[in-house]
Amino acid sequence: MLVRLKELRGLPVVDPTAARKIGTVADYQVDPASGRLAALDITPAAGGDGERVLAQRVRRVGRSAVVLTARGGAMSSTPTELNERWLDTSTLVGLEVMGDDGTRIGHLVDALFDQDSLAVEAYLLQGGGLLDSLSGRRNRIEPDKVHSCSRELMMISGGATEVVEPAETPPAEETAAAKESTPADETAPLETPVTLKDADRLPTPSVEAVRDGQPASTPSG
Repeated sequence: MLVRLKELRGLPVVDPTAARKIGTVADYQVDPASGRLAALDITPAAGGDGERVLAQRVRRVGRSAVVLTARGGAMSSTPTELNERWLDTSTLVGLEVMGDDGTRIGHLVDALFDQDSLAVEAYLLQGGGLLDSLSGRRNRIEPDKVHSCSRELMMISGGATEVVEPAETPPAEETAAAKESTPADETAPLETPVTLKDADRLPTPSVEAVRDGQPASTPSG
């Protein structure tokens, strides 16, 4: 089952061995190089400085809580030199996405990940951009399209042509067939022909008799 990253924040973190809540999720850390959720930053229930729970200790992300594995998993203090390219909320949301052909794609707003494997299934883009106008599906980028990523920019391979799916246009044969099948009453109205019977009722102009050699006078009125 897929979960949004934004749904993580505020979830309680449960230690199943001690059967207690050890804290709540304050933020997430995504590793774009591996395409996985790398760690969770938690606020301890007992107070004090925040801690980082590495993904190896996360058994499952449920709808109501994050369940850890048995004791002995890795627990670390906040930042180290090894995670400078990980993305948290402040760096993932709004991150600019660009194709390796120089085409600006848009900005990230969220991501979907598998709640069991913690693998990122798709990065979600904000609406109203290039993909919204040309694509018939929800704006998203699969992790295998990510060529490189930093806290400043995400580069995707293949550029926009690999992500955009233009809307299909009907074949020319279907268009021609549709025109041929148009009912007659939907076409432009034709003028009603005048019958001989109706022609007898039409007024005829009065013409004065003309003598030889004299011009005809124009009828008054």
